[in-house]
Amino acid sequence: MAGIFSVLSGMLLAAGFWKNRKELKETYSKLDYMQIIGIILSYIITVAVAFVLVYYVGNWLVSFIPFTFLRHAAFSVIVIFVLFFSLDLLHKVLGKITKGVL
Repeated sequence: MAGIFSVLSGMLLAAGFWKNRKELKETYSKLDYMQIIGIILSYIITVAVAFVLVYYVGNWLVSFIPFTFLRHAAFSVIVIFVLFFSLDLLHKVLGKITKGVL
């Protein structure tokens, strides 16, 4: 089941890139190489920080909750909070790196 989900997700991602290829090419043609490198590093750092916060900090925090249902609910809240925080921070950083292009 997971394999089917992965294949379908990959196909949807490829279709989205194919559909928006002209807009993506126009957007990235406005950027220089240092900005593109900054974008790539920003995404890598954001994913790494979000992973550490969710996996290590989130699991450590929910380890103090004795009830399974509350543990899952708290972990879900932590994941949602980390994702919103990471995306907001990434949006601000990309806006500064690209000077408003992205």
